[in-house]
Amino acid sequence: MDSNRLKKYARSLGLDCLGITSSELIIPAEGKKICPLAAGQGIERYTPQALLKNCRAVIVVLFPYYVPTAEPSNLSIYTQSLDYHLIIQNYLKLLQHFMEQEYPQSNHYLCADTSPLCDRYLAHQAGLGFIGDNNCFIHPIYGSYCFIGSLLTTVPLIPDKPLTKECFHCGACRKICPGNCFINSDYNYECCKSYLTQKKGDLTPPEIAIIKKTSLIFGCDECQRVCPHNRYIPITPISEFRKDRILQLRRTELLSLTNTQFRRTYGNRAFAWRGKSILLRNLEYMDKEL
Repeated sequence: MDSNRLKKYARSLGLDCLGITSSELIIPAEGKKICPLAAGQGIERYTPQALLKNCRAVIVVLFPYYVPTAEPSNLSIYTQSLDYHLIIQNYLKLLQHFMEQEYPQSNHYLCADTSPLCDRYLAHQAGLGFIGDNNCFIHPIYGSYCFIGSLLTTVPLIPDKPLTKECFHCGACRKICPGNCFINSDYNYECCKSYLTQKKGDLTPPEIAIIKKTSLIFGCDECQRVCPHNRYIPITPISEFRKDRILQLRRTELLSLTNTQFRRTYGNRAFAWRGKSILLRNLEYMDKEL
């Protein structure tokens, strides 16, 4: 079935990056380590039917979130707005309602970053971009500053074709990475600063040294910051990512909050999922001499 009406409706919502891929996926050989923060492992990353019986297609949507700022920040750009999971879910629910109106007998399953599926692979198969050397998914217009959401459907929509474009392979991400994640041309999550800022427990001196290389206490934007595919990207067209932004977290402020107060104040932020103690630990590392 044709997806043009769905894409037109998505554009009316401000979503101009929507593609379709078949539910019958070719399972690629995964040579790169999978971060333990990922929800899925192995074959489940490529089996939509395990989440939705009789799944016939996957509707994949990119949610650009880039908002430039000249003000100092100690939070990764992706965490500065309201929690992207909530924003993505709201939009996918609108798309699901549209599909249910168009196809009353259809069933759907919503995936907003927390499903076991390999989102970047789905987005590539849906013709929305390509995967860069820094392991980020890159859209030709919005670069790598995009979240990925998917809607599994029992409607047999016609798939889009993957793009033939690929990464420039310029080496900028490899040179800038605080943890040298790509030194052997293969992503090693164990020394990724973004991973380490979310890793539980006390970190080792080498891990602390990686965290101290840049000012961010949650996440890391370095490989995206220098990527030439991100050089001229526009600000996000999605208004929810432009509002209510938080650029800085301070130790005194966090210490003044109980855990309950912290959840009440920041529970709708992506940086809050690991809790207050991890943020305080990272703030301490920033001032700690090794």
